[in-house]
Amino acid sequence: MIKPRTLIAIIGVCSLPLQGAESTSAAAPTQAVAAAAAPPSAASAPLSPASSSAQPALTPASSVATPSLPVSAVPAQAPSASAPVPSAPAAAPLPRATTQASAAAGELQAVPLYRQDELLNWIEQGRHLARVKQDRCQLTQDIEARASVMKIPAYQFLWGDMLAWGVCTKPDAQIGVQYMWEAANQGLAPALEQLGRYYWKGILVQKDLVRAETLMREAASLGFLRAQMEWVEMLLQGMGSPLDYEEAYHWLHGAVIGDKAMHQKAASLLSRLGNRMPANAIARAKAMH
Repeated sequence: MIKPRTLIAIIGVCSLPLQGAESTSAAAPTQAVAAAAAPPSAASAPLSPASSSAQPALTPASSVATPSLPVSAVPAQAPSASAPVPSAPAAAPLPRATTQASAAAGELQAVPLYRQDELLNWIEQGRHLARVKQDRCQLTQDIEARASVMKIPAYQFLWGDMLAWGVCTKPDAQIGVQYMWEAANQGLAPALEQLGRYYWKGILVQKDLVRAETLMREAASLGFLRAQMEWVEMLLQGMGSPLDYEEAYHWLHGAVIGDKAMHQKAASLLSRLGNRMPANAIARAKAMH
């Protein structure tokens, strides 16, 4: 007969495997659930034949996108009050020569050579030097060439005046007067008149009334209005001869004068000269053709 203590011990021994099995079986579902919930690791996941044998395709360097941090990962920085705000780069300055050439091209325009008729018109009106200045001295070399090489009287007179008064060139009165004489010797009336006036007034040259009379009378005979008026003035001052009155009266009386002021001045000169002439001399002067 088995004693109660022995029986209890035997029962305890027999029940030990059953408790271990129960704990093992109880833990198994828990591990299965955990394994199902956890993602498979790269080491334990089996590679498929396609993935294990295929090489990754190379892409051009320009097409590879550089991974960027998510917006939330980049800490936002508040702009510093002392940090300068970057501005657009200033345009590089043009070279000095290019800038000057552009300015010159925008301001200056090509000036054509003066025609003979328009140049003579400016000379007769006394506007030739002002015109050269207005054209910014662009034709200085051309004017000199036509005066010294081509010997054109109007250009000789213009170049001589430019030299005499230092317009667009270094002043040289001596050479300037020489060019005026060259134009006068070719019969240019404005040159004759100006030289006659210079010798009459003592401008640039010493007074020489005899030479002044000769030059002024010659210019007046060519129909140059300014010379005709000045010749009468010279006669009224006692120069010349009473024999010159009738001819001088005729020249000025027959002049067509569009300017009102000059017309009135000519009338005054004729009246004063007529007071020194006999009536028949005045009649002849008016009837002369």
